[in-house]
Amino acid sequence: MQRIVIIGSSSSGKTTLGALLSKKLLIEHKELDFFFWKSNWQESDFEEFRQKVDAFTRNDKWIVDGNYLKVKDLTWKRATDIIWLDYSLPIILKRFFIRSLTRSLKREVLWNGNVETFKNNLFSTDSLLIWIFKTFFKNRKTFLALKESDEFSNIRFHHFKRPSELKNFLNLSTWNDDYEPSRN
Repeated sequence: MQRIVIIGSSSSGKTTLGALLSKKLLIEHKELDFFFWKSNWQESDFEEFRQKVDAFTRNDKWIVDGNYLKVKDLTWKRATDIIWLDYSLPIILKRFFIRSLTRSLKREVLWNGNVETFKNNLFSTDSLLIWIFKTFFKNRKTFLALKESDEFSNIRFHHFKRPSELKNFLNLSTWNDDYEPSRN
């Protein structure tokens, strides 16, 4: 595992897993949101975003998390491993509410000085909660099709449907390039 993409619904635990793997494997981790969001929740234009992702994923080893398929030619095509946190909607919603409450109360600073609030997580027309409902089933269908496509057959695909499966994976005593999970 040298170049890792972590995908899954918002609030599935992608960033938490990325940070954990970064420590375990001694590989730099970045959220794709870090490259996309400027301060005050301003979006990067596509070329600027793409250039930042390109520069980072040209390294020999890296971990990124996020579902930005518009740069999958830079992330997925260069990856050795894709980890898909494909948890059920009830698990995602539970994690969303815990995450939202924690980040909002602590005023946790994210990328480029941005802070999540109850308003942008729950009470706005483009809230994270609405985003989860808009993208959950669509992403699941898209990720499954990409996983099964020949285009990415050279990538080790780690597909976890339950947190316990991920926990078992993380408890493997050896993590090296000889580890070959099934594509199922």
